[in-house]
Amino acid sequence: MNFSVTEDQKQICGLMEELCDRYLNDGVYADDAQCTFRRDKWARLAETGLLGLPFPAQFGGSDQGMLTTALAIRTLAQKCRDEGLVFSVCAQMSATQVPLWLFGTSEQQENYLTPIIEGRYIGSSVITEPGAGSDSSAMTTTVEKLQNGYLLNGVKTFATLAPESDVLIVYGKHKSGIPMLDVSAFVLEKQLDEYAIGQVFEKMGLRTSPMSEVILNHCQLPPARLLGRERHGMDIFFKAMLWERIMVSAYHVGAMEQQYEEVYQYANRRKQFNQRIIAFEGVYEKLVNMRIRIETSRLMLFKVCEDFDQDRREMYRASMLKLHTSESKVQNSLDAVQIWGAYGYVKESVVEKQMRDSLAAKIYSGTSEMQKKIMLDHLGELYD
Repeated sequence: MNFSVTEDQKQICGLMEELCDRYLNDGVYADDAQCTFRRDKWARLAETGLLGLPFPAQFGGSDQGMLTTALAIRTLAQKCRDEGLVFSVCAQMSATQVPLWLFGTSEQQENYLTPIIEGRYIGSSVITEPGAGSDSSAMTTTVEKLQNGYLLNGVKTFATLAPESDVLIVYGKHKSGIPMLDVSAFVLEKQLDEYAIGQVFEKMGLRTSPMSEVILNHCQLPPARLLGRERHGMDIFFKAMLWERIMVSAYHVGAMEQQYEEVYQYANRRKQFNQRIIAFEGVYEKLVNMRIRIETSRLMLFKVCEDFDQDRREMYRASMLKLHTSESKVQNSLDAVQIWGAYGYVKESVVEKQMRDSLAAKIYSGTSEMQKKIMLDHLGELYD
C-alpha cells in the first residue's frame, strides 16, 4: 500500500483548509442553535470544485479518484466546525450525484447533475418511510405505470437536504412484483411542484443539515423522469450506498482528528491537584484509545479507497469501514466529554456539540446492526 499524498492532493486539501478558515467556520454555533442551513457556504464549497471531484469533466467535475475525494472530505471535516455542512456534502454527492452520473440519461445529467455540481441546484435523495427504514422492501410508496408516464403516491421521511433541494431522487414500489426487485427510482423537480415538504425535523445533532418528510400526492411524471431501468431502483440505491459509506467514513476520520486536537490541548492545560490532567491514568488512557481509533480508521479508509480506485469495490469492505469509523466516532466523543468533565456537558464547550453530532453516525447510511449483517457472509475472509 502506498498512501503518499501527491502534490495535486495537497493542493486540493490546502484549498479546503483555506475555505474553512475564511468562510465556513463563521457563525457555526448560532446556525446550530437555529437549525440554519447556509446557502452562501454551500456556494463557496461549490466554487472550490469539491462537489465535482470524482465526476467527469464533461459535467463540470475533475475526474479524481475516491482517495483524492476522501482526502478532501477528511480535510474539510478536520477544519470545519459545521459537521452538518460536511455531512450534507457527503449525502448529496453520494446519494444524488452518483445515481445521476451512473444511471442518468444524457438529458438528466445535463439538466440536473451539472447544475448540482456547479452549486446552482441542491439535490436530495430519499428511500426511507415511516414504516420502512432498514427494511426497504416494506416501503409503501406506490408506482403506477400510466400510458404516458408514471404516478407516484406515498410519504417519505428523514430526507436529508430535502427542505432545501431543487432536485429529488425518490424510490417507489410497483404494485406487483418480487420484493426488492419491484422498485424504481425517479427524478423530481421542486419548481414543478412535483413533491411537497412535510414535517421538517429538529434534530439532536447535525442541525445545520435540514431533514424532512417528502409527500408525493398523485405525482405524475413523464417517462423521461425514470432514473435507470424500470424495477432496478435497488441496484441504484446500493451503488449509492457504497459511495456514501466511504464518503461519510472520510468525514468521520476528519471530525475525530479535529476533536482529538481539541481534547489533547485541553488535557494539557487543565490542572487538578497541582498537575495537568493528562498525567492521570484515567485521562491518558482515554487519549491513547482515542488516538488508536483514529489511526485504525484512517488506515482502513485509505485501504478501502485504494481498493475502490483499483476496481475492487466490495460492499462488505465499505460496510466494515463505516461500522468502525462510526462506532469509533461515538466512543471518542463519549471519552472527550468525560475528559472535559462538567465543562464538556455545557453548551459553551466544543465537545458538547461534537457529541450531539456524532450520535447519528451509527444510524445514517445503514445502522451499525445492518453493517454487521452485510459483513456476515465474509467473516471468514482475511483483508489482503
